Amino acid sequence: MEYLAAEVRFWETVYHLINEEKFQIVHLNEEGPVVWLEDTREKNGSLLRLQLKSYDWSKQLRVDIKRVHESAKTVRKKLKLKHANVTNVIFAPLPPVDSYEDDVSKPLPFTAGGKKQMRTILIPMKELQEKLFPLATEWKLHEMPSYTPDNQMEEEEHQTHIKNVLRNSVRRTYEKKNEEERSIFMYGKPTLTFTLISAVFIVFLMMELQGSSMSTRTLINMGAKFDPLILDGEWWRFFSAMFLHIGFFHLFMNSLALFFLGNAVERIFGSYRFIFIYFTAGFFGSVASFVFNDNISAGASGAIFGLFGALLYFGLRNRRLFFRTFGMNVVVILVINLAFGFLVPMVDNGAHIGGLVGGFAASAMVSLPGRSSFKIQTGALLAAAAVGVVLVFAGYTQDPESPQLQAVYYELGREAVEDEDMADAISYFENVLEMNVEEGPIPEETLRSNTYFLLAYAHLSMDGYEEAEGYLREALVIRPDFHEAYYNLALIAYERENFNEAQELVERALELENNSDYEDLREEILDKTPEG
Repeated sequence: MEYLAAEVRFWETVYHLINEEKFQIVHLNEEGPVVWLEDTREKNGSLLRLQLKSYDWSKQLRVDIKRVHESAKTVRKKLKLKHANVTNVIFAPLPPVDSYEDDVSKPLPFTAGGKKQMRTILIPMKELQEKLFPLATEWKLHEMPSYTPDNQMEEEEHQTHIKNVLRNSVRRTYEKKNEEERSIFMYGKPTLTFTLISAVFIVFLMMELQGSSMSTRTLINMGAKFDPLILDGEWWRFFSAMFLHIGFFHLFMNSLALFFLGNAVERIFGSYRFIFIYFTAGFFGSVASFVFNDNISAGASGAIFGLFGALLYFGLRNRRLFFRTFGMNVVVILVINLAFGFLVPMVDNGAHIGGLVGGFAASAMVSLPGRSSFKIQTGALLAAAAVGVVLVFAGYTQDPESPQLQAVYYELGREAVEDEDMADAISYFENVLEMNVEEGPIPEETLRSNTYFLLAYAHLSMDGYEEAEGYLREALVIRPDFHEAYYNLALIAYERENFNEAQELVERALELENNSDYEDLREEILDKTPEG
């Protein structure tokens, strides 16, 4: 009878804490019975362990306390509450027969500012009200549990009924909580995630068939972010760039990230919210790259960082659940990627940060399923619109000339020469020469001399000897040791049958570089001269 009455008080206490005080059940063992509760009302939650158990001797109590100390470490780690204080409250029908007071704590508040403390409080049923009241004060309960009056607890059948009703109610609350948490991660199916992964692979194959995913010309032709063309009205590149990747490794890493992050975000937010978040983040990433990075840009990185932003928004709305699941992993990976972007010059960190902000804002705009908030959603929409307008305005009013763009035009011209598209090559190289910028990735002397040389080569391929000669002499003004330029001038003189001039030029090339082609040309020239 005494144990059954204690069971009733135990379940009454648990029922009150979870239903009236809103403590969260984190573990339930009905056979113990043992219940772990978390006080989620404050940022740094505390843990409460309630147990019903009888002890004959204090030694049994000491062994039990030591075991609970180890269990507390496991629970803290599982819940990501490594600094949480733990109160182990044991409801006992009767106290041990020998002295036990030195083995347990008094029901008084923890030392102010303490962390990772643990104490055990034994509450014999005869001292229930006396020992529970200071604990209720410490836990900031609204009221003491409403216990069934003793005069209604005389019949064993009545006690059993009350115990079963309360225990079943606690179990249902626990099961409902677990089901709600599971449903959060199963709201949607990752259908669009796999569709996007398939799309970027298909586009990658198209790029390889058209030319090469590593080719600057192919990237631009397929829709990469290229500032001059966006300024000319091709705004759709903000979106098309999301489907392009530069090389297989770039494609593989982004697809892998999209698989894991997209899977999680689409399951949490659902497909419609997911696709809105993805493309909004991709747009913000592209616009940020448009403003802060003049190089050609391609890849789904901005949109993928937007998925990081979506998970951070989920963590903001579900802090404890976030950190108990994938929270710290997400934060660590995000920090590593951002740090990598700042340390490696070729990484487009503007797109990453823009995508991160865009994804967070888009998540706030659509909110979590069943968690709508007009105030939050409207505020996020207005803030995102304001940032978007500022970025777009800054991008469209930027200086179209920069060292990075000059280097891009040079690369485009070089690739056009390789593709024997000399008209395009001439246009690109003229853009390089027209830009008056500070020294960029390629030293100015090297860039301009090589540009003159390749421009001359393009004109030579189109029989433009006069233009080619002018450009070659410009190259030699910059680099007097440019032996290839002397050789090409010798070829032009040879074609014009200016053999003496051709001989002087090829001799100069040979002085700078011993080359078999130069030797062959000299022999041909000597055969054409009277002395030959």
